[in-house]
Amino acid sequence: MSPLRYLSLRSPWYVRIEVLAVVALLAHLLVVWAIPYAIMAALSRAAPAEGRGPGVVYFPPMTDHTQRRVVLPSPDLLYATCSFDVRRQALRIQADPKLPGYWSIALYAANSDNFFVLNDRQAAGAPVDLLLMGPDTPEPAALPAGIRRVTAPGGRGLLLMRVLVGDYAAERVAVEAARRTLRCTPLA
Repeated sequence: MSPLRYLSLRSPWYVRIEVLAVVALLAHLLVVWAIPYAIMAALSRAAPAEGRGPGVVYFPPMTDHTQRRVVLPSPDLLYATCSFDVRRQALRIQADPKLPGYWSIALYAANSDNFFVLNDRQAAGAPVDLLLMGPDTPEPAALPAGIRRVTAPGGRGLLLMRVLVGDYAAERVAVEAARRTLRCTPLA
């Protein structure tokens, strides 16, 4: 039986309900797919103009009860962000926090999937030196010895560095110096 014949045999109200259900299902799937991309785009735009753009590190002020730059930010963490676009060129990520407490560097794809994390325990006191590439990024001309290669699932995303802070007023000099060691340098 053809679909048109099938529809002509059904009551007009039933057909409308079926069409509405299909449209609602498609709208739901579209929204569920789009929300992570919208969140990541909003986070990338949250930095002031001088802190935006691929490879630019942004150091927002310490989080307090009035700020929501990151969804439900922790008041015990100091953040640094760097959006990236490795579709055409690789990005070198470097940091040397030298802190006795917790810090981490996490990489998120454009759909908010976390694909890489490195923290203070894993680094074991060694400086961070990563080469971030996309699936089709051309190989850089010369790579430093000991650099760790990370491949992003897509070309764009966001780096989020977190530094644990017990008492910001007392630890300010050390934690600010630690997070400001973060560098995101595009490689040709």
